[in-house]
Amino acid sequence: MLIIQNGYECDYEMKLFYKLYFDMNEDIYVYSNFEYKDKVINVYTEIIYNGDTYFDDFYYDFDTENQKAQFIKKIFTASCTKSFCHAAEKIKHINLPWGVMCGIRPAKIVRELMEEGYSDSEVVEILKKIYEVSDEKIDLAYKVAKNEKILLDEIGENSVSIYIGIPFCPTRCLYCSFVSTDIRVSGKYMDPFVDKLLLEIDKTAEVIDKMGAYVENIYIGGGTPTTLETHHLKAIFDRLKENFDFSKIKEFTLEAGRPDTITKDKLYEAKQGGVNRISINPQTMNEQTLKRVGRKHTPDMVRKCFEMARKMGFDNINMDLIAGLPEETVDMFKYSLDEVIKLDPENITVHSMCVKRAASLRFSDAELAKANDMNEMLSYTQKHMEKTGRKPYYMYRQKNISGNLENVGYAKDGCMSTYNINIMEEKQTIIALGGGGSTKIVMDDRIERVFNFKDPLEYIRRFDEILKKKDEILDILAGEKNG
Repeated sequence: MLIIQNGYECDYEMKLFYKLYFDMNEDIYVYSNFEYKDKVINVYTEIIYNGDTYFDDFYYDFDTENQKAQFIKKIFTASCTKSFCHAAEKIKHINLPWGVMCGIRPAKIVRELMEEGYSDSEVVEILKKIYEVSDEKIDLAYKVAKNEKILLDEIGENSVSIYIGIPFCPTRCLYCSFVSTDIRVSGKYMDPFVDKLLLEIDKTAEVIDKMGAYVENIYIGGGTPTTLETHHLKAIFDRLKENFDFSKIKEFTLEAGRPDTITKDKLYEAKQGGVNRISINPQTMNEQTLKRVGRKHTPDMVRKCFEMARKMGFDNINMDLIAGLPEETVDMFKYSLDEVIKLDPENITVHSMCVKRAASLRFSDAELAKANDMNEMLSYTQKHMEKTGRKPYYMYRQKNISGNLENVGYAKDGCMSTYNINIMEEKQTIIALGGGGSTKIVMDDRIERVFNFKDPLEYIRRFDEILKKKDEILDILAGEKNG
């Protein structure tokens, strides 16, 4: 594989789309020539494949005057990748509903265009002519952009969010690459981990106070937080209440996650602790798939946990599904979605299967869904969410995601997660605690990150460094102010 670009380089994006069509080890030559002259973009692409030559000559009228440099770069990059895909399509047909849009936040492009003053029709023209996004995905991106803007506009001045990472799980799922450890190995570290976490909560409260800020959202994720014992969770909730003004907190989410970790006592402590949003995540309602991917619960356990949470008074519940799990057909996914809809949660999040580097699935011979099947699953989702009154408000894409598709959160009115929007759109500082957390300090158009240690034992042993990392947040902000 050899890719040569002349006039403009976008190596990362070109390789991303190259991998959709060809194997990285194939003997293929790609030449791309970019020119911008007299307000016209011209990209000529040539691909030599198995001794034959395939080419595309792409033109687009584009005036760079009064355009932001970042937007110009996006259009230039899209032009190059589009020309490549046109040439590659003459060799292999690949269904690309998102066209050549390759960022992790498709709706952000729509929102930025709207903020730049482009009309709805002009935005649609750019998405169609430059990015070649399908009508269905344009509709999705538009709805997400408008819904997330409502939540972004409501972010309080001097507010921050808190993320608490609990890096423990009952077992490790076949597809998982999150920061978590199997409690059969790491369970002995739970007590000292929580002890240190309580001290980190105290330290974080001091830092936030010195920032002159207040906490608007709290999100406890992982891992599976409900892997912790009831008394661990109670201690965390109590310490949060001691340190922060809960009258100002809009959203407090607990990833209850796996039904085999949920108990009535844990839900009770969560409710008493101020949690007003929880996740109960089946991933699929097909029992054979659950066994295949290493989940220890059954669909009936999902239903029972959901009803238990309802009786406990939780009126904002999210449920996750994954489209394209190993050996699952389109009909099997549709069944899962229909079964979850029957439970009537306020939020349904549908993820596209993504094979990550750290996941055991990379070394499995399990068959994953083809791109066309993936697209059918997500189209079915989009249509049924609209029918049930749930709106798309949260969307992101990942590297190596099946079918080059997307993950979307759908919610009923008044139940959209502000934290989910903040973590993706990076408009609010998020301070991370616990294992594997990544603090994002938002300073206008610049973001600084501070990372916590991932492994529970490392977190415990190097806790002094964790506390120093919290002071680092103040140093970064002081440097920005003085600069």
